[in-house]
Amino acid sequence: MSIMLPAVLAAILVAGLARAVTGFGFALLAVPLLSLHMAVPKAVALTIVLQVAMVPRDVFVSWRRLDRGYLLRLLVWALPAIPLGQLALLSVPAEGARVALAGLVLTGVGMRVAPPPLAGLLRRMPVGVAGFLAGFMGGLAAMPGPPVVLHALSRPDAPDRTRATLLLFFGALSICALPVLVQSGAADAGLGWLALSALPVLLLADSLGRRLSGYISVSAYHNLSAGLLCLSACLAVYPVLR
Repeated sequence: MSIMLPAVLAAILVAGLARAVTGFGFALLAVPLLSLHMAVPKAVALTIVLQVAMVPRDVFVSWRRLDRGYLLRLLVWALPAIPLGQLALLSVPAEGARVALAGLVLTGVGMRVAPPPLAGLLRRMPVGVAGFLAGFMGGLAAMPGPPVVLHALSRPDAPDRTRATLLLFFGALSICALPVLVQSGAADAGLGWLALSALPVLLLADSLGRRLSGYISVSAYHNLSAGLLCLSACLAVYPVLR
């Protein structure tokens, strides 16, 4: 544990900075980096436990900035779709779902820079569709982020409002996933001690990232977010191609 702890803390620092600046990307970066030093299920469990631990801070810091109506509509559609995605996993290979998700992400990122008539399609997508796709892909391929992020970025909200809404959306999904982790034994006492060791680093990354976000322009925020989405597409297909 002592040998891998510095590497674990470094991974949490990098992923935590991305999370604080954009509002998403923590699991996207943390799980691949942590899986270099521990089993993937443990890396996923540690990521979820840390995101749950950050929810009180996120609520305190972001409550006044977030779009509560938008967040509620996303969750109303996303949460029931998670078990549907898990059921679909019985008949649809996860590898195929990941390839489809990567294609969806790259198409969405491309539409953001397309001519206005095409780019407007993302903005006109019903909130319920984005929420349902997020929950469904979360259950099917453990990647709920891209549909909601693409939809949120297409809205005219300021970056701090988008960031706050995304942080609490993914925090809510992590809370829903925590009982399953505890019941499966993935979130055991050893993982709890590791999470306690990593939490101060995540809090530091969150504080630094929030300060840094104040110096990032709207266009830079959207470019960073698009880059993270493209990275998510690459990571989605990597297990299929290797």
